Order: sequence, then structure tokens, then C-alpha cells
Amino acid sequence: ERAQLAREMHDVVSHQVSLIAVRAGALQVGADDADTKEAAATIRRLSVQTLDELRHMVGVLRASGGHPTELTPQPALTDIQRLADSCGIETELKTDLPDGLPATVQRAVYRTVQEALTNTRKHAPGAKARIDLLHANGSVRVRVTNTAPTQPPLPLPGAHHGLIGLRQRAELLGGTMTAGPTSDGGYEVCVVLPAEVTG
Repeated sequence: ERAQLAREMHDVVSHQVSLIAVRAGALQVGADDADTKEAAATIRRLSVQTLDELRHMVGVLRASGGHPTELTPQPALTDIQRLADSCGIETELKTDLPDGLPATVQRAVYRTVQEALTNTRKHAPGAKARIDLLHANGSVRVRVTNTAPTQPPLPLPGAHHGLIGLRQRAELLGGTMTAGPTSDGGYEVCVVLPAEVTG
């Protein structure tokens, strides 16, 4: 339960706080008014502090290990388009996933896309992202790639718990996760999960 709670804290809370920090940083840079710049800087500073505290708490929870149990409510495939539309970067979504995939697989797909988009926003400002969700031969393949950044990244704290969590989630479902840079200066996250359609 503690391992699952740590994963949910990172996936949900850290995702939102990271978005606040990135948006505040952009406002700080782009604002003309001194008061707006100062307010944005304060929001960004507090967001970064919150991320540090969250990562510390996640680390404490992860240290206990254990087998996860699912918490509710949880996102599903129907939420991915909204996630892509609201992530703050230009994103293209291609999917051929059928109805009837197990709920655990749907959540893993969503969390993979969420983490990859969060990392793109944090580490590759100005990049575009592409999400490919495919189903073939009893497996679901999630591939999220981003182009090279066009702006320098904001200095945000990071401990790589997101990618570790994705790998753990995939392995718990009998799948695999790979991640790394692409030849054009971008980055790719790929998760493959066994997933028989039911219903």
C-alpha cells in the first residue's frame, strides 16, 4: 500500500505541481509588470519547494516497499485525450486501442503518457510530443516521443522516481519499459504490456 501510495503521489500530485512551476516560470520570464514577475517567482519557488518535499515523502514511502494495491478513483483510456490537450505542449495522439482492456492496463497506459508528457514539459521546453497507442498480438504498446527542446529547461528538482515507477508498474503487469534519447535530440519512452481484450 505504501509503494502504491508513493506512486500515486508522484503520478498525480507531482504532475500538477510541476505544471504549476513550469507555468509560473514562463509567466515570470514573459511578464512586463514587476509585481507580476515577483508573484510568479514566488509561485515558482514555492512549487519547487513543494516538489522537493513531495519527492522526500515519496522516497520515505518507497523505502518500505511492498506489493501495491489499487486506489480509486483511477484514470482510464478515455481521459488520455484530455490529458494531451491540457499538458501545455503541442501534442499529437494516435491510438487504435480497443474497448475492453483491463482497468489495470488502462491506468498503466495513462500514467505512462502522463509521466512522459510531464518530463517533456520539464526537460524539453518548446518540444513537440507524439503519443502512439497500439494493440497487436495480445499486447499494448505505449510510445511517447518528443522532439529536441527549443529553449533551455527550467531548473526543477528531479530524482528519476517517475521512470522508476513506470518500470515497476510495467513489470508488475508482466510488461517492459524502455526510455532514452533519440537520434534527433529528443527522447522516447516505450512501455509494452500484455493485454487481452475482455467483454
